[in-house]
Amino acid sequence: MVLALSLALCGPAAAQFGPLPPAPEPVPAPQPAPSSTEDDGLSTAQQLLLFGAGIALIGVIAWVIMRDAKRSAPVAERPAAGDERKPSTRERERQQRQRRDKAKAARQQRKRNRSR
Repeated sequence: MVLALSLALCGPAAAQFGPLPPAPEPVPAPQPAPSSTEDDGLSTAQQLLLFGAGIALIGVIAWVIMRDAKRSAPVAERPAAGDERKPSTRERERQQRQRRDKAKAARQQRKRNRSR
């Protein structure tokens, strides 16, 4: 009985939809207007000029960065231009001892400042 009742209700529901209207006619695509001026893009000379300007710009940026890096580098660590001698063994040992003493003092200072 439930099946018969549900089929009876489906008929009027389907009748609510009438026939579909006809599809509109497709509009033809507009033809592009013929162009009297042709754009060939950049000439070879213009391309070379742009390429050269780009290289020059990158070169200037690199020069500015290198100049700034040289100015801000620590003076003590830069070797002198004509001073290319190697330190003697005793001098290397003395420098190593100084570095170790400095590191030991820094460790002790950190221990003193440590919160307990």
